[in-house]
Amino acid sequence: MATNINVELFKRYAPKKKLEIINSLSENELLSISYATVLRIIKEAGKGDSGKARNKFKTLFLSDAGNNWNSNVTSIWNGKKDVIMMSVYIQGDDTDTYANYELKNFLDNRYENLCLGKLHESFRNGYEHEVPANYDRADRAKVIKAILTAYIKNKYNNKLNNNGKEEDN
Repeated sequence: MATNINVELFKRYAPKKKLEIINSLSENELLSISYATVLRIIKEAGKGDSGKARNKFKTLFLSDAGNNWNSNVTSIWNGKKDVIMMSVYIQGDDTDTYANYELKNFLDNRYENLCLGKLHESFRNGYEHEVPANYDRADRAKVIKAILTAYIKNKYNNKLNNNGKEEDN
């Protein structure tokens, strides 16, 4: 039976149970996440950029969310009119950079491979090339899993210890 993560994530389960559900999701189940779900995740578990209560712009920082080659998605944040952006760190042979990419395009399952940005490299000998940060379906599922895991760990950090297990109170 397929799990609808857009529903299961917000049910009243213990944080440990939610992590178990996330870890058991298939690639297709992870890729079925909706834009509205990610927006809710950012609003509930993201960190504000300032201490002001009116600040509605929040950032969710991720760990271990990349294509296992040359790039990592380091964070997602909501901007004006609730447009969600992703910050992508791209590393080449001799330089690195950050690129921003819209989450809406990242979640579009019509494409097998997406390029989240390119790094232009030029060397002393005149050789130039572009290094793309390509993400296939498996890479995108890994990023979505990192988003879901960061949500649980940020929202329920007082109920979880560093190992992802509930503390005895």
